[in-house]
Amino acid sequence: MKIILVTSEANYVKDNYLSLVKKLTDRKELPDGVEISALVLIKTVSLKLFLKMCALMLTGVFYLPFTLIKNMFNSLFFDPRVKHCESLGIPVLKFENINGGEAIEKLRELSPELIVNIRTRNIYKKEILSLPKIGCVNLHHGILPENRGTMCDLWAWYEGRPVGFSLHWMNEKIDDGNIIEVCSVNVEGVDNYIEIPMLSSSVEAKAVIDLFSKILKDGKNIGKPNICEKVNYTRNPNYREIRAIKARGLKL
Repeated sequence: MKIILVTSEANYVKDNYLSLVKKLTDRKELPDGVEISALVLIKTVSLKLFLKMCALMLTGVFYLPFTLIKNMFNSLFFDPRVKHCESLGIPVLKFENINGGEAIEKLRELSPELIVNIRTRNIYKKEILSLPKIGCVNLHHGILPENRGTMCDLWAWYEGRPVGFSLHWMNEKIDDGNIIEVCSVNVEGVDNYIEIPMLSSSVEAKAVIDLFSKILKDGKNIGKPNICEKVNYTRNPNYREIRAIKARGLKL
């Protein structure tokens, strides 16, 4: 089974997902018959984003923007994820958008059977969704079916709800498609949000590898309906909400 991993050029995980990429490309860990055909990095680094992170620091939010800026510079000048994949002979491709013509052409050449989206905000359209023979799976940082949108783990942590992530089949809707797996992450004692994406990444690697085994066994048949009577949609916090989070003694 040929698999393509897709993640962001820079994200909020403290090691920029280096440890997760290493685990998912470790042939000793992967099930027999599984091959990582490529790592795709969706471009997120820009002057606009850098200035936005600097402005965020002026509001008293330090850890999130500092981590993202550090990851932005590392991805531009010495990306250890790229070096690691190159050492294994795994091609690394960079695209502005997963739905762009260049991305579709290059990925079609690789003939993947499965695409796994890991912490990107690209909404996959029909052409890319239909490209892999088996389908596309998303690693969503919220507990489905109730929690959809962005920064779900932040809001769950702040509100004292279970924190975790979900693996689900992708379609053209946001955070939709049958749920394959839901995993909780232990955040007891955590007072700084930036620790949560890193804690989560250590659990995500095993969950994704287990996913490969399940798909090898049952193909597209795994999963349950992603249906909920009352969905909790979240987004990035605004300035007032940031102040409320910090007032509780929680760090951003």
